[in-house]
Amino acid sequence: MLTLADLDAARAAQQVQQHAPDWFVIWSLRHRRFEAWQCTDPQECRIVYAQSAIALWNLMQQTEVDLWRTSPYGATPPPGAASLEPPLPVTPGLVPHPRALLPAHTEQAPRPRPSSWKRRRP
Repeated sequence: MLTLADLDAARAAQQVQQHAPDWFVIWSLRHRRFEAWQCTDPQECRIVYAQSAIALWNLMQQTEVDLWRTSPYGATPPPGAASLEPPLPVTPGLVPHPRALLPAHTEQAPRPRPSSWKRRRP
């Protein structure tokens, strides 16, 4: 069931998406949380999710900094990494308070299996 809080959360996700073009950001109705996928490199895709749009934004910024630190190609930091406080893209009135959510979490997308792996049949 779609509620007013869900509509507000979807608007907040759109605001975050506008300020982070390298990410795909949604409000998950199924999980009642904000989710974001980092889309610059399919082999290094990171998925982050959080209870609020502000917490999601902070995780997204931290993920970009972590990827920049571990990247062999990164000579310049990602935008916003040099500043102490990243800009908050979310209008204060649009951050909903979802019910019964898990704490913020980050995970790495699974990598495809090498073609040399074959299934053994019994």
